[in-house]
Amino acid sequence: MGCCDSGTCTTTPAATDGVITGRAFAVSGMTCGSCAARVATAVRAVPGVTDATVDLATATLTVTGPASAAAITAAVTAAGYTAHP
Repeated sequence: MGCCDSGTCTTTPAATDGVITGRAFAVSGMTCGSCAARVATAVRAVPGVTDATVDLATATLTVTGPASAAAITAAVTAAGYTAHP
């Protein structure tokens, strides 16, 4: 029986060695590949973000790293778009 089976889990499924992976944000306002690149570039500049990818077809931003959701959404807003976790 693992710790999660006993109800005393102390791990976060989306975290590995302190790096948070796979947090998704819905992004609105993107209309082309340049928009998606602008969002990814803005988010990668946020301290604590180790990677950011954007899927234009699904309007989804996926972020890796311990940066706060507030910092990530602020970067997207500053780039001219809207993001929601």
